Amino acid sequence: MANEEKAITEKAVEHLLELSRMEIQDKEKKQLADELNGILNYVRELEKVPTEEINLNAGDFSEKDLRADQPETEKLSDWEKLIDVFSERKEKWLKIPPVFDR
Repeated sequence: MANEEKAITEKAVEHLLELSRMEIQDKEKKQLADELNGILNYVRELEKVPTEEINLNAGDFSEKDLRADQPETEKLSDWEKLIDVFSERKEKWLKIPPVFDR
C-alpha cells in the first residue's frame, strides 16, 4: 500500500496508553503507532471492495438445519450458587471494590 495514511501518531498512542493505564518503552510507541496505522490502512483497502451485489441470504439453509435454542438451566443454578456465597450483596447485585479512581 503505497498511499498509506498516518492517522495514529505517537501522541495518540500515548493518550491511549494513559487511558488504558498501560506503560511501554518509547521505542515501542512508534512501533505500535505503525502497526495500528497498518491495520487502519488495511481496513481502508477492504472498504473499497464492492459488496453491494452480495446476497447475504444465499445460504442453502432450511429450518431443519438449524438447532433450536434451549435455555441451559444448569448454568443458571450455578450462577445462583455463586451469588449465594458472595460476601456483600443485595438480592442479585454484588458489591465490588471501585474499579476507577477519581
